[in-house]
Amino acid sequence: MKSMRNIPLCLSMLFLAACFLACGPERPDYVLSDSQMEALLYDYHVAKALGDLESPSNKYKTTIYYMSAFEKHHTTEEQFDSTLAWYSRNPDAFDRVYQRLIKRIQDEKAALDRSIAISGNNRGVTQRGDSVNIWRNVPMFSLTNHEYDNRLTFQYENDENFEDHDTLRLMARFRYINSHKRINSNEAAIVTLSIRYRNDSIISEMHRVLNDSKHILTLYSNKNGRIREVYGAIYLPKQNENRILLVDSVALIRLHAKEQ
Repeated sequence: MKSMRNIPLCLSMLFLAACFLACGPERPDYVLSDSQMEALLYDYHVAKALGDLESPSNKYKTTIYYMSAFEKHHTTEEQFDSTLAWYSRNPDAFDRVYQRLIKRIQDEKAALDRSIAISGNNRGVTQRGDSVNIWRNVPMFSLTNHEYDNRLTFQYENDENFEDHDTLRLMARFRYINSHKRINSNEAAIVTLSIRYRNDSIISEMHRVLNDSKHILTLYSNKNGRIREVYGAIYLPKQNENRILLVDSVALIRLHAKEQ
């Protein structure tokens, strides 16, 4: 009878243990959630990769890339370090985050491979289809006040996957770093997108970036026919301050015109 009386107590202890295991380790308020940590780690690794590509004289940009990632996710380097320390003490949670991160990277790589097929001479050949991102440069970079580092230009010649009357759309997000004064029109970054057709006619669009914002430049299909090349530039004029322009989320989308 004594053992029978202990059964409810044993069941209660088993129930509490199950609840504890289900809930997992207690997470302090300052620790980022799994989804927040996954998103931040993704941009953190992108920042590191971009920093590794910089020349020794431009290594200072690595810090800018990191700070931009923290700002994007509304956190600080201190909170990131504290969160990282908590995850290191809870390897199961850390493994769960990294497994999702790895899958995200693999999925995005597969999507990029579908969008752009790189030929043997390392010149891009776009994939067939509508709504294809033909941008082949890095999707995140920075421009400075120095003449050797204040612009990025791009040019894509027609290949067999372009069609008559294609529409081109350039998209990018812009953020000014080390900016303490209002940006006037003479200092605003300039973004251009142009299409040159086989008959040598040209259509263009230009935007001035007066503040932190996302810009979309669209050149719609017209009656000029076959495209010869698509080209453009992002340019930061001379600044009164030591501003840095951070550009990310860059894409150049080609849209086939619908049949009339």
